[in-house]
Amino acid sequence: MNFTDALTTPNGEESFIITSLALVSKHTTRAPSTEVSPVTLSPEWSRLARLLLLSCLSVVGSLGNVFLISSIMIEDHLKKAGNAFIVSVALADLLVTSFLIPSSAILLLAGIDDSLAVCKFQWFLAACTFLVSVLSLFATAVENYMRLCTTQDGSSWFNKTTTTVILLLIWIVGGTSSGLQFVFSLSFDYCTRKSTGIVPYQIAIVALLILLPIVLTFYTHVRIILQVRRSTGAPNYKPSLTYTWDLALARTNFYSFLVFIVFWLPFGVVFTYATTKIIPNSRILYNTAWFGLSKSCVHNVVYCLTNRHFRSAYVSLFHYCCCKTNVSTVRRTRAEGARPTADVRVHIIPGYNMYSYTSPQRSGNGNYHWYWGKQRHVQEL
Repeated sequence: MNFTDALTTPNGEESFIITSLALVSKHTTRAPSTEVSPVTLSPEWSRLARLLLLSCLSVVGSLGNVFLISSIMIEDHLKKAGNAFIVSVALADLLVTSFLIPSSAILLLAGIDDSLAVCKFQWFLAACTFLVSVLSLFATAVENYMRLCTTQDGSSWFNKTTTTVILLLIWIVGGTSSGLQFVFSLSFDYCTRKSTGIVPYQIAIVALLILLPIVLTFYTHVRIILQVRRSTGAPNYKPSLTYTWDLALARTNFYSFLVFIVFWLPFGVVFTYATTKIIPNSRILYNTAWFGLSKSCVHNVVYCLTNRHFRSAYVSLFHYCCCKTNVSTVRRTRAEGARPTADVRVHIIPGYNMYSYTSPQRSGNGNYHWYWGKQRHVQEL
């Protein structure tokens, strides 16, 4: 009997050896999985296409978030303690665009399709920034309500000290909650798509740190809209320019909140289903997750398109970064009385000087104007 005869039975059927070799060959030479990777996206796309997409999202998103943070630092009307909550959201987005997304691009450059360690890191960072964004958006809505719809001076509610304490608490709560999940695996495992079954912890986190702040944020914005509409409809009422700018910023913050909901709602629905059942197909879960993460790249555009002060600051920053020909660290001496001291002058190129037309002296009113205090004064008269 030769070797060929040993591989076949008398009935012409394959022997056990042939069957075993076929199974081994099947598992060693099978085609790559078509499931979406939580780190490097779908393998149906070419590696170059995924690398270009992630690189563009990282660069554009990081630059936009830096512009958003810088706008509050250079624009006169935006220099308020309460606007630090907007910076908190932008900083959370900056962590996504400068750490989470580039880590996926690095794996693609290294020729690695997936990595459990990198996935764990990304899931921790995404959960932390998500919680920080939710809580910061809620604090922003409360600050806008206090500024527009109360008789109290804005500094007595959200001054530098209270704002700093609230921001520290927000980041501590977000980092601690995400860290516990990361270390002890207390909730749904995003990377393996398996649930640990610790339902009380999951319900507490979702209810207290996600659902409740989101509902209260929406309710607060609705209260602002209704009260402002009712108040501005009063006869013989003319709001000050500062109050109008504050109202425009509150409207922009509401648009920012709606954009956040639109981007993260699909993943929230899928994630809620995933905590109770194992999802065999990763396509829906990971695609919706990356759709939510892409919010960090476009969130800053909302402020540029819907608010004139941010738009003006973006233009100034763009010209300063792209058109400045030299850097000077020496302040030029000016004659006294040549220009109001509150104006901000940005020297970009020789002969091209810009002034901030939103400074308090140019707006005609450097102090806050609170509508409710004015309405009470009018009623007393």
